[in-house]
Amino acid sequence: MSERTKATSIWVGAATTLAILLLITFGWSVPSLRQSVHASPGDRIEVAFLDSPSWMTPSDLEPLQTLVAREAGVSAYDRQGLERAQSALMGSGWFNEVRQVRRIGSSEIEVDATFADPIALVVDAQGEHLLDSNGRLLPRTYAPGTSPKLTRILGASLPRPTRAGQLWPGADLLAGVEMAKLIGTQRWRSQVSAVDVGEFRTRQTLALLTTNQCRLIWGRAPGSEASAEVPAAQKLRYLDLLTNQYGRIDGAGPQSIDLSVDYVGSH
Repeated sequence: MSERTKATSIWVGAATTLAILLLITFGWSVPSLRQSVHASPGDRIEVAFLDSPSWMTPSDLEPLQTLVAREAGVSAYDRQGLERAQSALMGSGWFNEVRQVRRIGSSEIEVDATFADPIALVVDAQGEHLLDSNGRLLPRTYAPGTSPKLTRILGASLPRPTRAGQLWPGADLLAGVEMAKLIGTQRWRSQVSAVDVGEFRTRQTLALLTTNQCRLIWGRAPGSEASAEVPAAQKLRYLDLLTNQYGRIDGAGPQSIDLSVDYVGSH
C-alpha cells in the first residue's frame, strides 16, 4: 500500500469515527434538550403573579395558580395552553385585565395581570357578596360576621348576577358603590355599618347606618345631587365636624340625621 493510500485510509477512518461520535452525542443530547423544555409529568409547575395585591392571601392565589398550571400544560411549545390559561383567568372574575401569561424556563409560569379591587359587600339572604369598584360580582361570598372590613350595601332591588365578573344590575346598587368609594378613605369609616339603598328606586335617596344604630339620610348619590341639595363635600365636612366635637359621626346619638339639607336636622 502506497503512502498516499495509507494517508487516505487514515483520514477516512478519522472522519468515520468523528461521525459516529457526533451521532452518539446528538442522540444523547436530544432527550436532554427535550427534557429541558418539557416539565416532567410529576414536576410541579410554579405560577407567579406579578404585583398581586396584599389582600390576596396565598390561599386565595392557590386555586388561580392551579388553574393556570392545568390549562397551560407542560410543553414549552404549547402556545395554545398559555392562551387557554389567560382566558381561564379572565373568566374567573378576579381580574380587570390579564395582559400576558408566559413561561420562564420549563417549570415556571409568570402572569402579568391587574386584579379587581374589592370595594363593598352586597348583603342578601344568601350571604355577603364581594363587589369590585366597577360594580362587578367577585367570586367570594361570606357568611355574616366573617367578611372583611368593607362597606356593606343593603336593600339592592335586583338579584345578584349568575356568575362572577358580571355587573350587578340596578342604578341603586351602582349608587351604593359610589357611596362606598366616597366614604372608604374617611377617618370615621369604621363607624359606618352599612349603606342602605332601599329607598333609592322610589326616592333617589341613600342612607348611612352607623354602628350606634343611627340613620344618616345622605340624599342622592355623590355627584348627582339635586339643585337644592347640599353637595357631597359639605356633607363630609359636617360629619368631620361631628367627629371632632363628639368623636362620632352620629353626634350625641340621635336616631336620625338628615344631611341633605342646609340646616341639618336630627330626630
